[in-house]
Amino acid sequence: APAAPAAPPAPPAPAPAPEIDLLDMMAFDAPAPTPAAAPVVDVFSAPPEPVAPAPEPEPALAPPPQPADPFAASGLLGDVSDQPLADLTTADSKFEYGGQKMAPLAVSTAEFGGKWGSCPATTPLSAVTTKAATLAQFMDLCDRAGAHKVEAIAATNEGICAGMMGGSVVILIHGKVTPQGGGAGSRVDVTIKSTDATVGGVLAMYMQNMMR
Repeated sequence: APAAPAAPPAPPAPAPAPEIDLLDMMAFDAPAPTPAAAPVVDVFSAPPEPVAPAPEPEPALAPPPQPADPFAASGLLGDVSDQPLADLTTADSKFEYGGQKMAPLAVSTAEFGGKWGSCPATTPLSAVTTKAATLAQFMDLCDRAGAHKVEAIAATNEGICAGMMGGSVVILIHGKVTPQGGGAGSRVDVTIKSTDATVGGVLAMYMQNMMR
C-alpha cells in the first residue's frame, strides 16, 4: 500500500511582541541635539569699552535751618524788641565787687584827710577822656560809681569822694582834671586809697572803663 503523505510542516511560531520600554517612550534615549558652535573670540582685538552708568541726579539741597533764638523761645525777651534803645539803658552803674555795691561814705573834708593816711593800699590811674573833661563831670562820674561827693576844689581843679564796700572796706578817691585843649578832652589823674588792695585795683579799672 502506498505510504501516507507526510504531514505538512508546522507553521513557524510568531515572533514575540517587542517589549515596551517606558524610558524609550519618554525620549531619554533620543539623540542629544548638536550644540551650537561657540563664537570665536579674537584675543588680540581690543576689549569692548565698559559702558559707564548714568550719573544719579543730585538731591536738592535743603535750605539751612534758621538758628533758634533761645531767648525768644523761652519768652525772656518779652516786649524788648519793641522798645527803643534809649529805654534799654540802665541808670545803675554803681561799682560792684564780690556781690557788694559801693555805697556813699558821707564824711567831711577833715575826716577824709584823717582816713587818707590810714588806708594802706594805693592804686593810681590816668586817662585822657572827654567823659570827665571838667571837674563837675569827674565828680558826677564818681557819684554814678556809688561814691559820695566830699568836696570839689575849683581853684586847683581837684575833687575828693568817698565810698564803702560791705560795711568795712573804706574807699577814698582823689582826682585832678587837666584840660588838654583843642577838643581833646582832659587828662584825669586819679589816686584811689583803700583798706583792701584788691577792691582798690578793681575800682581803678572800673573807673578807667567809665572814662573811655
